[in-house]
Amino acid sequence: MNSQKQTWNKNQHESKVEKFYSKGVENYGEFHGGYLNFGLWEPNNNINYVKAAENLIAHIGKLLNINDQSYLLDVACGMGTQTIFMHNQFGCKIQAIDVTYKHVQKTQERIDKHNLNDKIKVSHGTATKLPFEDNTFTHISSIEGPEHFNTREQFFKEAFRVLKPSGVMALADYNLKHDPQKLWEKALVELARSLWHVPKENRDTIERYKIKLEKSGFTNITIEEVGEKVIPGYFFEQTKPEIKKELHKIRGWIATYPGHLIDWAVYKAHQKGLIDYIFVKAEKPKQSSH
Repeated sequence: MNSQKQTWNKNQHESKVEKFYSKGVENYGEFHGGYLNFGLWEPNNNINYVKAAENLIAHIGKLLNINDQSYLLDVACGMGTQTIFMHNQFGCKIQAIDVTYKHVQKTQERIDKHNLNDKIKVSHGTATKLPFEDNTFTHISSIEGPEHFNTREQFFKEAFRVLKPSGVMALADYNLKHDPQKLWEKALVELARSLWHVPKENRDTIERYKIKLEKSGFTNITIEEVGEKVIPGYFFEQTKPEIKKELHKIRGWIATYPGHLIDWAVYKAHQKGLIDYIFVKAEKPKQSSH
């Protein structure tokens, strides 16, 4: 293992996120191909989860326009399958990082298995204090990580710092369609947020999201709402009896039940026009004043 384990104070946000995602990691194996993202579901009922997950990762790679000359930072890499897929698909060199040490261990196992130690490195750490030098990476990706970062805006500042001038960042993330007004809207958003360890500061509409990127120095920002192609497909996949049964075996009932509740809350909030899923692209200028 080439990554030193970080220790979080039990009251730190990182500790809570790591505890949430650590449950059952050792039992996952190749369930769902080792992927954890919601998937980009094609308008075809025959598509399976692994294909949807890989569609989403490939879309982020295309947004970034990476190739074999790129040096990518993959923030919140999960168990490493997305990182290896990105390398195999686009040929880029990658530094991966995740807040969950068990994820880092799984990622390293996969790197070793595929003999990719010269192409992919992995570190244990937090997105809000990246352990890398200024102007290191040509590209940054984060798939469904930024909603957890404490805070998302602090991650933007760190991402801007470690990106080279003219560097590009692409994210798959969640946003509020509008601030909840009615009591039931507030309750639904709060249920999803609290169970999923999303800091209150990250309850961003597209307008606030864009302002935070701009304040951090990013330009040429595009944000595309794609929830209809993502959230329902994942929700109905997770409610299949055979998937529920497998997840209970992997994570245990106590850990799995909140996961089902989160999936339901996110799906319902999306259905009611409260939450969406977004693809984000932003660039660091050639000459930065930050």
